[in-house]
Amino acid sequence: MRYRMLEWLACPACRCEDLTLETSRTRELTTYHASWKASETGVPGLDHDGRTLTDVVAGALHCTECSQIYAITDGIPRMVIEGTETGPASGHRWTRFEGKEPEYEANFADMTHPLGPREYLGLSVLDVGCGYGRTAFYAARYGAEVLALDISPDAVASAAENCASMPRVHVVQGDLYNPPLRTEAFDLVSCLGVIHHLERPKDAFDLLARLVKSGGRLQTWVYGPRGGTVAAAANALRGAAQTMDDEALHSLSKSISSGLRLFSHTPTRLLRHTPVMKQVVTHLPAHDHHKWPFEVVVADVYDRLRVPVTTWVTGEELERWYVDQGFADIQVSRRVRNAESFRGLGVRR
Repeated sequence: MRYRMLEWLACPACRCEDLTLETSRTRELTTYHASWKASETGVPGLDHDGRTLTDVVAGALHCTECSQIYAITDGIPRMVIEGTETGPASGHRWTRFEGKEPEYEANFADMTHPLGPREYLGLSVLDVGCGYGRTAFYAARYGAEVLALDISPDAVASAAENCASMPRVHVVQGDLYNPPLRTEAFDLVSCLGVIHHLERPKDAFDLLARLVKSGGRLQTWVYGPRGGTVAAAANALRGAAQTMDDEALHSLSKSISSGLRLFSHTPTRLLRHTPVMKQVVTHLPAHDHHKWPFEVVVADVYDRLRVPVTTWVTGEELERWYVDQGFADIQVSRRVRNAESFRGLGVRR
């Protein structure tokens, strides 16, 4: 944890913003002058002349109002209210990347359209449901300072490792329904592929809206309604997955991924540039996953089966959520690959 995080954190139990930091172990990270603006020489924990940045590896955060104590372990503040369910294990807990794969960046660009790289420069960004850290990584690469939030211990551990080279990425374990964050604290709040998994999606959206500064933006991506044979099969598999242990589900995910490789990914690779047939292969299940390493496909299948979809959100419904929260310049666009989904973006008044 870098000291800078105290500018955004709040007690999830009582909303107090006055937190005191206790450190029991720190480390010095190497940083460079070019990573910081001249006005940032006074950033807490930054030794600009010595080119080091202090990272708190272990310690605690104390709330001065309600006396709650939140541990910091492995450099990550664990700001989850006692008794909160932290969710199932993630198949992406072993996913590692260094930002060298063009497919990851192209997928990020598609998911975050219409925002482009230049629009992240200088922003404070909250990545909600950060998973293994891909969104946080690219937002930081484009010049943002990012706080990555997830309730899963697997996710925050993976995100911290994948973004370890990024001094402007901070990771915190927390619950969206009881966020350990100050209101109106971020220029951009990004929540991609999360809301449709939550029990109270509209409540979650409303909570996200409160975290955006006036003039800031809220960015979302949600699953739209799906039907047909593929959707029916996916729903049946999700139901069966709820009774499986991690090992059994991982084996099933590998089998499904092998089938996708053979009957969907391979035809897509061979025929995607062929006239007429390139239109056919776009209807194969998960065809666009042909670009991912096999272990990433397995992890993605695992997560899709383990984490149920609670809500299918239409484009009209997503737009209404933005309107209800008073957003302006609302843009909802349809994103179709194998199934319908929607991207949303709006400016908070």
